Amino acid sequence: MLGLLYKHYCGHRDHAGDEKSALLLQKTLSALFIYPVSICRALSMKIVPRIELKGRTLLKPSYSKGELSELGSKLSRGFKRVYVFDVDGFEKNRPQLDVVQELCDEIPTLYEGGVRFGANVIDMLITGAEKAVVGTATLTSLEELRGAFKLSDNIVFKVDFRDGIVSFDPQIAERDFLALAREVREIGVDDMIVPPELASDAAKAKQELQFNLGVMASISERTKYESLGVDYIVAKDYGGMDGNG
Repeated sequence: MLGLLYKHYCGHRDHAGDEKSALLLQKTLSALFIYPVSICRALSMKIVPRIELKGRTLLKPSYSKGELSELGSKLSRGFKRVYVFDVDGFEKNRPQLDVVQELCDEIPTLYEGGVRFGANVIDMLITGAEKAVVGTATLTSLEELRGAFKLSDNIVFKVDFRDGIVSFDPQIAERDFLALAREVREIGVDDMIVPPELASDAAKAKQELQFNLGVMASISERTKYESLGVDYIVAKDYGGMDGNG
């Protein structure tokens, strides 16, 4: 059975039977999407809900047919786009391209599927995603980002952070944000996402370098980031979907 995880709204629950699963899914989606619509209407800064996908196995598909389509349809009623973090792509280098394509058919999607090399952005974009998110934790080097941009300019550069910028490449990990952002802008990328720890530095860099800035944050922090001049929040308090039921 398919397990559905919505950390912020529902916690973790297991499905037992198709009828019970359908009822719980309906209640979960209602709770998830009715509440945010009223919030977003009151804000000028954009809110992009972040959804995690995980659970691909060799023996079964991760999600039932039509489930991601329903999710995307409900999201599109209150939001202009969604951010998808593909755990299997990030951790195992096995992005769920077919699953994400179903979601992309319903709503513009920023897709982080564990890009390691420049050519991987094409894999992300053939799903129909609006932009491929390239994170420093998986990207092997800035040269690969340069190669990715030659293939497509539909790229978002995401800075991963844990006691410093996370990267295999010392040219990324050992630099301050402004220096890194300057080189990313020289490559041509004009959309970046940062963690809360780098939000202030990124807001200052944005004034100098002129790029679109997103921050991984909760909705409760929206006022603070709006005052910094952040363009959008990737809202991490919307949960995810787990195929390991």
